[in-house]
Amino acid sequence: MRVADSSIRVWAQRGMWGSALLSCGAWGAGALPRGLPNGIWGAPGPALALIGATAAYAGLSLLLWSWWQLGTLLRDGAVMSKRRQWLTLGGWALPLLPAPALFSTDIYSYVAQGALAGRAWNVYEVGPSALGGHLAANVPEVWRDAPAPYGPLSVLVSRAVVFVTGEHHVVAAVVLHRVAALAGLALLAWSVQWLATRSGGDGSGAWWAASLNPLVLAHLVGGAHNEALMLGLMMTGLVACRSGRWVLGVVALTCAALVKAPAAVALGCAALVAVAGQTGRWRRLGRAAGILLAAVGTLVLTVTLSGLGWGWLHTIRTPAHSYTPMSVATDVGRLLRWIGTEAGWDTTPDPVTVMRTIGTLAGGCGALYFLARAPRLGAERAAALGLLALVVCAPAVQGWYLLWGAVPLATVAWRPLADTRIKTVVVVVVLMVFPSGRGPTVPDVVGAVLGISAILLWAAWTSQRARDAGLQPSPRPTYGEPLRFP
Repeated sequence: MRVADSSIRVWAQRGMWGSALLSCGAWGAGALPRGLPNGIWGAPGPALALIGATAAYAGLSLLLWSWWQLGTLLRDGAVMSKRRQWLTLGGWALPLLPAPALFSTDIYSYVAQGALAGRAWNVYEVGPSALGGHLAANVPEVWRDAPAPYGPLSVLVSRAVVFVTGEHHVVAAVVLHRVAALAGLALLAWSVQWLATRSGGDGSGAWWAASLNPLVLAHLVGGAHNEALMLGLMMTGLVACRSGRWVLGVVALTCAALVKAPAAVALGCAALVAVAGQTGRWRRLGRAAGILLAAVGTLVLTVTLSGLGWGWLHTIRTPAHSYTPMSVATDVGRLLRWIGTEAGWDTTPDPVTVMRTIGTLAGGCGALYFLARAPRLGAERAAALGLLALVVCAPAVQGWYLLWGAVPLATVAWRPLADTRIKTVVVVVVLMVFPSGRGPTVPDVVGAVLGISAILLWAAWTSQRARDAGLQPSPRPTYGEPLRFP
């Protein structure tokens, strides 16, 4: 046990150094804002961009390696104390707090939407381009004219951030958004720990699979995506429902859906489990009526107090209009369109539109299937599988969308997530996006090669030292449990 504790401590420390190195590299290779004269996050020259990319990829590789090895240790029976869990999460997440945005420029859309709301403009009708200047310039071009696709609670957070920082302090606004993301991560981590221990485990594996997940650190913390707040509220709601405080749970789950709509799947699963847990028709009807009242009341009260209206119900599909390589439905549609064009066939209706429609319907049917089985599967498992069905079939998929289902799944079945194939998928998805969140540049590519190679060489050197000293090297990754879900 002492050997396992020592190994956990070593990999926790290496992950912390990896996170710190990634944070430092972001100052040269991150998603830096444009058009800010004399800003603290200035535009790097070619040399700084190369150094930053090398440091960022070395840090990211070290973080991924540490996460992989921790998962192997935990799967083989090692245990992390709760204190060690929180220390490791803090060591891996907090170094990213002062860093420029990483792996995505979406945070600048949040800032722009907060500025629009602060001016009392309708964010569900007007895009960031109406602001002009640096606020619009930093928003990805595809979203400059697009209305906000997020719920009113997400926009309220952005409006509060911009109210504190002002429209001209983009750096401060990004950091404050990251503070909000860290608050969501804290809720997520506590909830995962609570639910996992109630499921019969010690919580270490679930903590590794959810809280320490590189997708969480890279995108929810590094990119400050509002999924952090959505998942934090969603998991808190599931905890409240599991502990019998269903009113509080419904309020939290409804708030999660008011950040991003997919959390409504978890709300439905928790509601069905709560109703099914009652004996007798009248008790079930009473519980269903109470849940409906709590959800509708939270919804109406939040929308009314926000003053943002109901336009978000019409804009939640806005991201579906963009192309993302991870969308199977869109990729199949594009392939069919290409085949039809090359063969000279009539491609009306557009195969991409058809496949996206089929994918959306299939994802909805999958979510409804697991929703109906929630009383049998449990709220966490049903919500996880339902959300994963939505993601797999969605017309637009980003890597961090996988966390919608992976986080609640970790609380009830983390060992399949420690399977080598699943860990490999996580590593590949993280490495698919450059730290700048934009297309590749020469410094990005060269820095990636240099940074990753440096960590690989260091790994080989440390393994050789262990063999020369007559010590056993770190356990080699092996396949975990087969992926079996009911």
